Amino acid sequence: MTEVLDELEEKYAKKKRELDLHKAERERFDKEADEWAQKRDELNQKTREMFKEAKELKDKRDELNKLVQELKKQKDEIKSQYLKAQEELKEIRKKVIFSRQDRPSISQLKKRLKDLETKQETKVLTKEKEAEIVEEIHNLYQEIERLKKEEEEMVKNNQEYMEKKSEVLALKLKLDEISKKIEEVVNEAQVYHDKAMELYDKAQEIRKSADEAHQNYITAVQKAREEDNIVHDILRELKNFEKIITGLKAKQSATKRYEKETELKKMADEIYKKFMKGEPLTTEDILILQKAGLL
Repeated sequence: MTEVLDELEEKYAKKKRELDLHKAERERFDKEADEWAQKRDELNQKTREMFKEAKELKDKRDELNKLVQELKKQKDEIKSQYLKAQEELKEIRKKVIFSRQDRPSISQLKKRLKDLETKQETKVLTKEKEAEIVEEIHNLYQEIERLKKEEEEMVKNNQEYMEKKSEVLALKLKLDEISKKIEEVVNEAQVYHDKAMELYDKAQEIRKSADEAHQNYITAVQKAREEDNIVHDILRELKNFEKIITGLKAKQSATKRYEKETELKKMADEIYKKFMKGEPLTTEDILILQKAGLL
């Protein structure tokens, strides 16, 4: 029985050491799970903040795009006014110029000039004839320039024309200004768009890291649970060992007590026989008889 008990106690001690190892592993995985959970939560919080910032940038971009549409609408209206004013300016110019019936037509002179230049380039001419054509071409150029200057003087002195020209120039200035404004707003909107997209991309990367952290958290929790299950299994085994060991020790104690009592009874019987024979008893003999319950 002693050998069995020793073997059981050795196994019990080994199981306790095994229990301590699995408790340490469980604690390690619990700590690891807490660390992954903290990292995951921090990354998720950062992701939310970046998405929020990206949305704010996107909202600003959308506001600017809306402003661009409004400005384009204004530009279309101004452009329509500008083109109309230009046509009106042309009509006034024609009216002023054609009011002089005695003036030769520049368009007719240009046609004559073109015909002469074509003739000079394509026909075989005598020197005298070519000289005449060259002189006429020269005169036509001068006449056309003179008439152009004359036309400019005529329209400059016409109040209606100059007022309309001022209107055209003012509308052109407005058109240029609003075109520049549209370009500036479009560029600003693009900056917000690029920043928003950059934040979205970074947020997606961080979210991916957060998902990985969450998977690591789940893995650590599962391992901690596995270790916890092993710990509980070992605790149940240890309780069974304790019951068996306690029972064996109790039985061993009872056996020793029985053997001791048997030996005592045997010794007492021998002393009692000596006593019945009239042999003297020692103090120790009397104590043994008392322990055996014979006195």
